[in-house]
Amino acid sequence: MSKIGYAYTTEDREYLTKELEGLGIYGCDQIAIETDSEGSATHPHKELDMIMEKIGENDSLIVYELLCLGKSVIQLADFVKELEDKGATLVIIHKEGKLAELDDETYIAFIKKMAEMEKMIIRERTSRGLEEARRHGRVGGRPKISEETVARIRFLYEHNKYTLRQIAEECDISLGTAYKYIQEK
Repeated sequence: MSKIGYAYTTEDREYLTKELEGLGIYGCDQIAIETDSEGSATHPHKELDMIMEKIGENDSLIVYELLCLGKSVIQLADFVKELEDKGATLVIIHKEGKLAELDDETYIAFIKKMAEMEKMIIRERTSRGLEEARRHGRVGGRPKISEETVARIRFLYEHNKYTLRQIAEECDISLGTAYKYIQEK
């Protein structure tokens, strides 16, 4: 049963100090500190990923506040689910305002409910947007190509022994489209 602290560095060094003091007071067995130089734009949470690989049953991941995880509400709900699947818990030391009165379990349940609601809102907006586009005659997907172009693709491939890349350039289509029509024969 390990208490694993996680801190994320920001430009505000005072905030990092506050995080580390909070984690220290909580009595973490170990503290991982994420720095900008360790991650990259495509993989900014290298330390957190390493914690998630090792964390197990009855372990706790302790953060000063949720901001430290750098996740959207939906990502956060998925992250908590992953922790729960491993039998671990998330402990949040500092919560703002009236939320400070909530225990972690209630607070996390609230976050999960907010994430569910956000997913429903996104789904609804997407559906409405697609419906509106259809009403205005716009249809998603790849643009249609003429039968003449399809015939030309096949002719070039079969008779002139062009490569798919050459056919794509010659017919002004994507490589995937050229492949699609060669395969359909």
